[in-house]
Amino acid sequence: MPKRMGRFFSVLLWVAAVAVGTGLLVNSGRTIVGISAWVGTMALANLIRVPSPSGGRISLIGGAGLVGVVLLDSVLMLAGVFLLGLALARLVSALWQSQPSTDSDLLGTVAGLGVLILVEVADEWITGSFDGEPQWGTLGLVLFAGFAWFIADAFVRILGAVPVGKTSIRYVWLTALEDWPVMVALFASAGLFALAEPVIGWWALPVAGVPYAISHVSFTLLAGTRRTYGQMIRALSRLPEVAGLSPDGHAAGTALLASTMARSMGMHPDDVTRLEYAALLHDIGRITVEDPSEEPEHSDLARWGAEIIRQAPYLSVVADHVDKHDDPYRRPGEEDDPSIGLEPRIIKVASTFDRANRIHGMDAVEALEVLHRRTAYDFDPAVVAQLRSVLRRSGRLSA
Repeated sequence: MPKRMGRFFSVLLWVAAVAVGTGLLVNSGRTIVGISAWVGTMALANLIRVPSPSGGRISLIGGAGLVGVVLLDSVLMLAGVFLLGLALARLVSALWQSQPSTDSDLLGTVAGLGVLILVEVADEWITGSFDGEPQWGTLGLVLFAGFAWFIADAFVRILGAVPVGKTSIRYVWLTALEDWPVMVALFASAGLFALAEPVIGWWALPVAGVPYAISHVSFTLLAGTRRTYGQMIRALSRLPEVAGLSPDGHAAGTALLASTMARSMGMHPDDVTRLEYAALLHDIGRITVEDPSEEPEHSDLARWGAEIIRQAPYLSVVADHVDKHDDPYRRPGEEDDPSIGLEPRIIKVASTFDRANRIHGMDAVEALEVLHRRTAYDFDPAVVAQLRSVLRRSGRLSA
């Protein structure tokens, strides 16, 4: 019943969007052909998506909205074509059974529409408040509108992630900043079209479209390369498990816990990625063991694994994390060891917890107790506390 009610309200919402959008465009003074062209452009822009460095997919509707701010002559026209364009894109997605936009994507688009309307209102006010040439300027309008959309999108990400405890504000913000190359390429192309169209007409489309098409292909290839690289790392991490030298699923479990803790602690997305790779490969040194019945020193396994990983220069930082991950965070009579970074400490805690849970069958409370008993030297108490917080938010540990 709740799911049916949700679908009912979703359909009702889109019907209302179509009704409002149509009402805004009825008295716009534009021809049906002109309105249809704008609505179709908005729908197409919402359907076309480019992979982003943060791992998501960015639609082109922000660029289309930026063009609309410059070329459409009223706030009502901008809002109307936006609403009808979103509704048309939703209909096409439903008919083609393609991957629909998430609630976060839709909310981000609506937030972007809101800031574009504010920019359009400000532009109309400034234009009508001064004699002679507008003080705002087309170039300034493009720059400000693009920046406003970017901030609105980042704000929506923060609202969607932080209240439910998925991650920290700092991590979400840094992740949003990772997407700036895509946003700059998109808004620069949209601004170029908006500036050129009044002068050369629709010839501005190939003038602005060709550079963006090159950027689009480049970002798509980059995303494919990163995805392939991650898949290769995950495949390599399975070697000790397939050989029976490590419990099945231990590498993935350790990586999941480690990366979740790192995001909650507000680490930079690039550092989180390297930490995840190190957690996946932290047991790779076990493949050098000739006799599985013999258990070498863990420090030797870490060193051998690091030597294997260092054969790929790109993974030198990952190798350093693996090399240090079994060292105690401090020694008797000493303060914290500055040579043991935060990443190795996180891997050590995550790996030990996962082994206690996976091999020895301990529940979350028992596995945490193992960590707590050794926080004097082996495990950083701050990292253990962060793990406890992650387990509590995931429901694996009661309050």
